[in-house]
Amino acid sequence: MVGRKRVVLVIDDNPDLLDIVDAILSDSGFIVAKAPSGEAGIDISRSLRPDLILLDINMPNIDGFEVLTQLKQLEETKNIPVAMFSVRSDLKDKKLSFQKGAVDYISKPFQYNKLTEKVEKILDRSLA
Repeated sequence: MVGRKRVVLVIDDNPDLLDIVDAILSDSGFIVAKAPSGEAGIDISRSLRPDLILLDINMPNIDGFEVLTQLKQLEETKNIPVAMFSVRSDLKDKKLSFQKGAVDYISKPFQYNKLTEKVEKILDRSLA
C-alpha cells in the first residue's frame, strides 16, 4: 500500500481529545476522521471504511463496548481493526475489549510521541 495514506477514525465524545489526536496523527501522515459519538462513529465507519478505529469506552447513549459489538456485526466494518482508547485501566475492561474483538487497548492519558508508534504497529499487524 505504498503511496496511500492510511485513515484512522477516532470515536470520542471529548472534542479537545479529538483535536489533539487529529493533530498528532495528521503530523505523522495519517488522514484522521473524527466522530463525536458512538452513533456517528458507526455511520462514518460504514461509509469511510477506515484502516483503523480508535474507540473511547466512556460515551453517552451507547458506550464503546456497544459500538465495538455493532461494528463487528456489520458486514462493512467487521474486518476493520479497532483499538479501545480509554481512561479505564481496569483489567476486566481490557479483557472485555479483546473478547468483543478489539485488537489493542491504548490507555489515556497517552504519551504523544508513543501514539503514532502504537497506531503504526497496530496497522502493520493488521496488514500482516
